[in-house]
Amino acid sequence: MSMISVRTRAIARQRRAVASPAVAAALAQLAQAAGSFVLQVVAAHALGARGLGVVSLCLGVIILVTAVTSGLVGDSLTVLDRHEPSVRAALQGLTIVMVAGGSTLAALALNLTGILDGPQAVAFAVATAVFQLEEVLRRVLMAALRFWTLLIVDGAAVGSTLVALAVLAATGEIEVGSFLIAIAIGQSVGIVVAALVLPVPERRLVPFVAPAFRQVLSFGGWRGAQVALTPLGLTASRLVVLGATGAIALGEVEAARVLGAPALLVVQGLGSYLLSTYARDRNLTLGVLRRRARRASVAMAATAVLIGAGVALLAQVIAPVVIGREIHVDVVTVIGWAVFAAATATMQPFTSLAVARGHQRAVLFVRCLDVAVGVGLLAVALGVLSTSVALTPFILALGPVLGGVLVRVVVLRTPAPSLAETS
Repeated sequence: MSMISVRTRAIARQRRAVASPAVAAALAQLAQAAGSFVLQVVAAHALGARGLGVVSLCLGVIILVTAVTSGLVGDSLTVLDRHEPSVRAALQGLTIVMVAGGSTLAALALNLTGILDGPQAVAFAVATAVFQLEEVLRRVLMAALRFWTLLIVDGAAVGSTLVALAVLAATGEIEVGSFLIAIAIGQSVGIVVAALVLPVPERRLVPFVAPAFRQVLSFGGWRGAQVALTPLGLTASRLVVLGATGAIALGEVEAARVLGAPALLVVQGLGSYLLSTYARDRNLTLGVLRRRARRASVAMAATAVLIGAGVALLAQVIAPVVIGREIHVDVVTVIGWAVFAAATATMQPFTSLAVARGHQRAVLFVRCLDVAVGVGLLAVALGVLSTSVALTPFILALGPVLGGVLVRVVVLRTPAPSLAETS
């Protein structure tokens, strides 16, 4: 074989890798995170510490509410037959309920606790509603394996959010409500773009005749609860750090997490891609899919470690620019978040496979256990053993490692229930 032929094939393989849906999934996840990151950086400069705290809290609540909707509706439309009229009717109805109910309840909670005033709460409710709706459309594109199209949608949403914020800043004094209005505008643009690029069969609405609510809830209800566990676990760990070591230490751990975010986002983005592929290929044997999950797990974990190592090496250079000079960033903690991402990678491909095979209840139990173990060990380490707070992500990583072992050894070795019988 000639040297030119070998080189040509190598270049072709590289092009296929760069153009793969997995790469697009990771890039789409990064685009979303980039928008959130820039919003928090702007909030820090424009609003100070308290304003940044309120904006970050609002973003966290939006992500939590959206995660529930994404698990309930998004995972259901990925795994179940979304083109079957009764299933599609149930998905439409549940989308309306979750978008309206979740945004209203979250806004009321933030208003009644005094975090947001009336106009801010209204802006928050609108932002949360459109954020959820845009996420449902994103999940349809994921289910159709249109990941590069998804990247266009996310780019439009993030870009419009930042442009809207710049316009609001130029036309008047910027405050918390300005960020919420910018989010609402950006996500609305994302909805329009998503609607335009959706495949024609995916745009079809069906009448609400005999909707299969029980079938969708029996699957998606468990998934909605499961997906909410990650943001809930992070919230609980923040409260543990705050109570044991104080607000300054918590700020330093969060600053390291911001720097370590690329590794976490790659794992999350590839995890979304894997669920879609496992659902598509559910007719393949479990052995074939397990081997695929094993390869994905090793690749994702290695990628997370490499990205984390690169960020750690540059941490002292980029931290003053990204975080500011007043917050100390411990390189050990930055590496710890990369280890946490790698630990998540040892579990996520197998949980996605288990969900696609109908084990969503067992996966929910395992996820509850892994979150409880991670947060519980952290509470003991910081509160009883006085362990250094810099080790926080290392301790939290023990949870997903345990979860991954349980899914591989226990869940995937039990008979898979029918998706129609998991009520």
